Amino acid sequence: MNLSTLFNHAAALVAYVTTNPISSAVIAAAALAGLALVFVVLRLAWRAVAWLVARYVAPRPVEDVLTVVSASIATGVSAQGMWRFSGDVLGFDGPLRLMLFAFIEVAMVTSAVRARRNMRVTHKAGIDGLAVWALTGLSAVLSAMDSHSFPEAVFRLAAPVVAAWLWERGMAIERQKLTGRTRINWRLTPERLLVKMGLAETSERTATEVDTHRRLTRVALTAKKARALREAGASDRKQARALATLDKAMDRAVEHTGLVQNPAKQQQMLAQIAALYNTAKLTEIEPRPFWQQLADDQAEKEERDRVAADAVAQLRGFSDRHALLPPLPASTIARVGDSPGDAGDGTPRDTASGAGVVTPGGTAPAPVTRPRPPVSRPPKAVTRKQNGARHGTPGQPSKEELARRIEWLHDVAKTNPGIEVTDLRDKAVEEYGVSARTAYRYIEQAGLSPSDTAAGDKPRDTADGTGGDTRHDTAGDTPDVTTRDTPGDTASSTAPDAA
Repeated sequence: MNLSTLFNHAAALVAYVTTNPISSAVIAAAALAGLALVFVVLRLAWRAVAWLVARYVAPRPVEDVLTVVSASIATGVSAQGMWRFSGDVLGFDGPLRLMLFAFIEVAMVTSAVRARRNMRVTHKAGIDGLAVWALTGLSAVLSAMDSHSFPEAVFRLAAPVVAAWLWERGMAIERQKLTGRTRINWRLTPERLLVKMGLAETSERTATEVDTHRRLTRVALTAKKARALREAGASDRKQARALATLDKAMDRAVEHTGLVQNPAKQQQMLAQIAALYNTAKLTEIEPRPFWQQLADDQAEKEERDRVAADAVAQLRGFSDRHALLPPLPASTIARVGDSPGDAGDGTPRDTASGAGVVTPGGTAPAPVTRPRPPVSRPPKAVTRKQNGARHGTPGQPSKEELARRIEWLHDVAKTNPGIEVTDLRDKAVEEYGVSARTAYRYIEQAGLSPSDTAAGDKPRDTADGTGGDTRHDTAGDTPDVTTRDTPGDTASSTAPDAA
């Protein structure tokens, strides 16, 4: 088409528009509407493609996208072969052929999707994975049967297999990401064969490091051989040959490895020689199994538990011990309940001279009277809450503090074998600043209170003849004229009054 022809068409168009203005306007409006519709359709298609790419393609790695594209192409080739097979062999035509030609490919894609879902849930493709390969083989064979040449048959067979292989590799990569392991490790690989033949190494050593190790090992081996010949009493010729080989190996090691300047290589060579010389000692070693350490740890734990149990038993026995004081003399028992000048049966006793107490069975030594220092404590400020609880009273001692106080009472009792309960009470009051009643509780818990309440809980004789020990617990409290809170103390303290 030349320029004159274009001018002729333009002139004809102008003439038509001039002759038919209404129809020309309608045609122009319809063309504009068609262009607008095409623009809208293209825009919607572009947005749909962009959404699909952003949703399904962008988050995936490049290799996964390429796998899907190539597998789709291979599946299309397989479907084209089934299109020919359904028309030429099965005789399908028209809509029936269009609806039924690719049923195997659809089933193969469905099985592949199900297998991937099984992989994400159970980490196994299951029966759907086998179905993918079975349907792939069926589609390949059917497509190849309608081929017109051998190359076409090979191509029809290869297309479905390529699609299935790409799907399998994608599944393997996903399986490895989910489980962290591969399906199989081959024992015969090129790397292992090269290592076994000595053509490759497992470690990343340089050629210099490999050569140094071989030369030092050769020196150690030749030294071992020379020593073995000497110990076996071999002939001089064999020993001389072994020494010559050793000397040559040593010369090469010094020349090529830098043995003289490198202490690390010297230690390496000496370690190899020591190991080779003492190979026979390996038969004398008694290796210790790892479970022996577990048994030792268990035995040590049981020993610690036993020692702890013994300590607890000793502590409980110490807390449950009874009085360490010697039994009270008969004179003390005889004078309980009598006047200060009687000995129990009306016989006067001389306590000032210390001559003893006359009893029906004889004269018993009089107890030693020790002066008791007065106990003075500063008054404690006592306030009361609204519910009657007092402030300022000493708190209860802890278990450790109570055990120390009981141990202190035992020590005092051991130091003073003839001490009486009242004297022991006064010492506890003076030492810890507690009331007489609290001191008696300590004595009872220590097991130092005699079983006979009449033998020490009575009020002692005083110089003023009051016949009792009057002490105050705290400022403002009532006098404590009894020594214990038990019914036996009350009975023993009221007996003189009744008499």
